[in-house]
Amino acid sequence: MKVATLLALAFTLPTFAQTEHWTYSVSTGGENVNWVSPTSVDPSADQFNYTYEITYVAIDVIFLGQVIGPTDITADMDPALLLGFGSATGPAPIVMMNEPIAADADSDGTIDIAADMYMQLNGKGFGQFDVTNVFLGDVMVDMGWPLGWQNVQLDRIYMDGYIDMTPIVISCPADVNGDNAVNVSDLLATIGNWGGSGDGDVDGSGVVDVSDLLTIVGSWGPC
Repeated sequence: MKVATLLALAFTLPTFAQTEHWTYSVSTGGENVNWVSPTSVDPSADQFNYTYEITYVAIDVIFLGQVIGPTDITADMDPALLLGFGSATGPAPIVMMNEPIAADADSDGTIDIAADMYMQLNGKGFGQFDVTNVFLGDVMVDMGWPLGWQNVQLDRIYMDGYIDMTPIVISCPADVNGDNAVNVSDLLATIGNWGGSGDGDVDGSGVVDVSDLLTIVGSWGPC
């Protein structure tokens, strides 16, 4: 491969910035939670790869006026709620989680705990985790001998976890053929792959369409 070709490829290969690892530890007794990461990533990146995990969930209960807990209930949670990963096209904001949760812990036909959970990379490049519309009811639990089953009030829920975020910058995404310039060759290559994926999918949507053509025209000239 010629040196000029290698240089052209170097200009168009994705650049992976350092992954930011954010940890959080939040709790609520019914109030809304708004956690924001202490650091940020470039919100204008072309793509973001992310992983999030809720590693710990626990609750406090009130029985006979006393707070008991926290009791670890992580193993009782839906694994699909606790772990997520994916890739999203930039720029920010991007949504990683938008889930309402509701549970009938004692199977008595009434909801005992509920909340709306929303996780995003906000428009400024900070990780954000919001817990809103929190409801903590009462639940029947086995308190052991000699108390047996008792009705207790849920008092507080705790959640610990992390978010890994990797921004990816493509130096010249509209340069389809890697010649370090956006010109008629890139336009023809895109039209030749119309409706497909791969070459010409400049915006990373998974299909070559009119938005890719507009991006190429808007980026016309040297990279």
